[in-house]
Amino acid sequence: MFKFDFKIESETGDIPLENGEVSTECKGITVAEECSNKDWYKSEEIKPTEDILENIDICKLNSLSKDYKSVALRYMVSGFLLEDIKNNEGDEVTDLKKAEENHSDLIPAVYEGGAKIWECTDDLLMYFAENISTSEWKDKYVLDLGCGSGLLGIYAFNNGAKVTFHDYNKDVLENITIPNVVLNTLQQSDDDDEDIYDFEKLLEKTRYFSGDWEKWCSSQICDKLYDIIVTSETIYNPDNQQKLLNCLHDKLKVDGKVYVAAKTYYFGVGGGLRQFEQLIEKDKRFTFKSLWLSTEGVNREILELRKK
Repeated sequence: MFKFDFKIESETGDIPLENGEVSTECKGITVAEECSNKDWYKSEEIKPTEDILENIDICKLNSLSKDYKSVALRYMVSGFLLEDIKNNEGDEVTDLKKAEENHSDLIPAVYEGGAKIWECTDDLLMYFAENISTSEWKDKYVLDLGCGSGLLGIYAFNNGAKVTFHDYNKDVLENITIPNVVLNTLQQSDDDDEDIYDFEKLLEKTRYFSGDWEKWCSSQICDKLYDIIVTSETIYNPDNQQKLLNCLHDKLKVDGKVYVAAKTYYFGVGGGLRQFEQLIEKDKRFTFKSLWLSTEGVNREILELRKK
């Protein structure tokens, strides 16, 4: 089994911190070796349909809420969904089901951990709440790259941004990200017993794409450039960091900003912020600076990147 500092949601409404458990075993081969032998998924756009509303009450019952100052986020506890996927043998064998059956948070080029909420996501959300006015997000084009549960993009969405969510796995977008966005469109109704979700707002303000970063950027399936790109814990595999950097450059406006939240080092994988900074310096297309640092446990940091 391969694990590195993933988190499971708590029942308290908080996004919990890492438990410190680290295992570097990966069936006798390294992540880099496994990735080199895989065919990364092509890019495709995921179109939300109103069918999602049929099960949204179940999603709400299995959801948590957390406030970041004046901004409230609601998100599903993915554990209930993953358990259902694992136990329902009649369902199609999806990437999420493969991961659950293998008790793995990462299957290189198959499942990239999008069902888990990572610790640095909370770091970045807290940084936004404490340092960036909510008005700064209004009408901005934002890309949540490697979005997983989509909390970073939802924060921007709740503050009036138009958001593109990108995750490697289609399963994650359909079963976790999109339902989470729907939960954050809840409107007040005259009847307190009835929930109204603004599906039209979702269609107007959001888009969803899956697949490999490199294939997404080269496919021209989305030609949008973004004011702000947010990404959390996407640098763990050093073999994919150049893909990530190329995607950030291709999708960022000239005067745009990138926020990267990550750990200083990912045990058993090889990636980390110091190594990523060396790549940025060698690449020569971005400037970067550190915005925030935590030295508790495994060091965590937030970087801001801008085009030169």
